[in-house]
Amino acid sequence: MQQQKPGAQIMCAVRSSAIVLPKEPEKPVIMAGMGTGLAPWRAVTQERVMQARQGLKVGKCMLFFGARYKQEWLYREEFESYEKEGVLQMHTAFSREQARKIYVQHRIVEAGNDVAERMLNQGGHFYVCGSARQVPEDIYTAMKEVMMAHERCAEEDAEAILSNLKMEGRYTVEAWS
Repeated sequence: MQQQKPGAQIMCAVRSSAIVLPKEPEKPVIMAGMGTGLAPWRAVTQERVMQARQGLKVGKCMLFFGARYKQEWLYREEFESYEKEGVLQMHTAFSREQARKIYVQHRIVEAGNDVAERMLNQGGHFYVCGSARQVPEDIYTAMKEVMMAHERCAEEDAEAILSNLKMEGRYTVEAWS
């Protein structure tokens, strides 16, 4: 863009987001984002914080954020302040901060009881935003593991649960390559 002259034509496209938030603000929102995939979750959390400050009953936001290093965590202080307000629960995974790589999908499994409770018993919505490489598949596998453990069911049944959540618009992936 910097090399373009005034009046130059460029090709671009604007697409509608796949992310549709629940109509009822009291429904929990679970978000997973890596790197720049954090940006939409900042906006969602800010909306929920604003609603809570106005006295509306809002469902908790649960954010799973991953990056290679802790210093890549943008808006850390802002997110920590939302945790203190009680609107947000953070789960971070910094893959290169320890010998064994820890990713967002590991944190989802660790918080499996809370994730399943919010999704299956509280009508929550689950969103993934980030790179289309391996991340959506890895997170889907983690969610399948969560459903199998929580519901004490076979893999096929867990896949059926996740398929139903997708059809209901409660499991959404917004990914790019």
